Amino acid sequence: MTRVKSTKIIKSFQKGPVRRSLFSNGAVSLFHQFDGMESACANLYILAGSIFEKPEEHGIAHVIEHMLFKEEKTHSLVREMEQKGAQINAYTYKEYVCFELECAAVSLEEFLPKFLSLFFNPVFNTKDLALEKKVILQELREDKDDHETEGLEYIYKKNFTDALGHSIGGTISNVKSFTVDQLSKFYKKFYRPNRMVLSVVSGRKFDKLENIFCEQFKDSKERAPFRLKTIKRSSKLNHINTKLKRSMESSIVYYSFDGASIFHPDYYAYMVLDEYLFGGMSSKMFDEVREKSALVYGLGSAMNSYAREGNYIMIFNTQKENVKKLQAKVEAVLHEVALNGVSEEEIISIRERIAQGWSLGFDDMLERNEFFAELEMLGHDDFGLERQIERLNRVDSKALQKLLVKMLNNKFSRLVMSA
Repeated sequence: MTRVKSTKIIKSFQKGPVRRSLFSNGAVSLFHQFDGMESACANLYILAGSIFEKPEEHGIAHVIEHMLFKEEKTHSLVREMEQKGAQINAYTYKEYVCFELECAAVSLEEFLPKFLSLFFNPVFNTKDLALEKKVILQELREDKDDHETEGLEYIYKKNFTDALGHSIGGTISNVKSFTVDQLSKFYKKFYRPNRMVLSVVSGRKFDKLENIFCEQFKDSKERAPFRLKTIKRSSKLNHINTKLKRSMESSIVYYSFDGASIFHPDYYAYMVLDEYLFGGMSSKMFDEVREKSALVYGLGSAMNSYAREGNYIMIFNTQKENVKKLQAKVEAVLHEVALNGVSEEEIISIRERIAQGWSLGFDDMLERNEFFAELEMLGHDDFGLERQIERLNRVDSKALQKLLVKMLNNKFSRLVMSA
């Protein structure tokens, strides 16, 4: 009889503000003590997001996320924990799936084993899947009623190749067709220990994290951690110039530009540009298209950077009769900034605001948790802010102007949604 090796810690050490422990099966745990807080959050991240789906599997990662909360009605761990004050949530992202537990720090030792047990060795059954499909299909149909979401999904589909381009929720036909066998196959392939990162932030010291995590594993095969392959890339996307007709009273105008992968130098230049153009009521775009021109009642942006590429999106809510005027004004603003640049004094002020925003974000326990975990999943070797601030401070007036000239000289997308 072959003896099964037990999971063990093979390396554990402090990396900046985080204790990082690597297990023999490739799983990683992170712990950060947030002094002065009485709460805790434990997030289990699994590199099993929608980018790993084949076309016939589009939406399956999201369905599995839902199905992992299916329990025996006679004894629900979720109900038990929630009745004692825990909050449990989950979401599916392009690159990973996340399961979240928030609770009092004194309850973490009690709740964490129960929380983790929900996601190991599930039993998918046809009855539960049929019921959950109804919920997910309703969610997908509600998304289709959201004009802004539909526009963003359309841009993603056109800008990116299939892996990033398809919707996380998948298609209605796919969701209807999924079987328990398909779910089990995807789960076994991607819900492996070496694709898991358990990140815990707590106001109190917690030495039992590693032991609790180890106890969950039956699969103890030795593996190296799987991490997202990062490429420092300035994206070259596919672009569109089109209109979509929808039954709506207003109109939405989208622009999508080539973006950058998360570790590319342009990533930080985009941050500075975005703050200059859309950072509140004193921003350039707000002043030009709302305050001075009254062409919009809402505007916003989305900087989407992934391990290998990204895009930068601008969104404007307007009326149908203002669409052409708005487009002309937006593009005139961008060309003006590309021609004249932004003063070095303002660039310094913007950099300071962004760095301050990062620091203030650390006041939120969940933001700290996500920050540490994402760096781990990207194979980063430093959990502090210092390196990011250093890269941010390299962005000067010349770099910002160069980026905007490149954005405008390359192809970019225009999309109008209107009646």
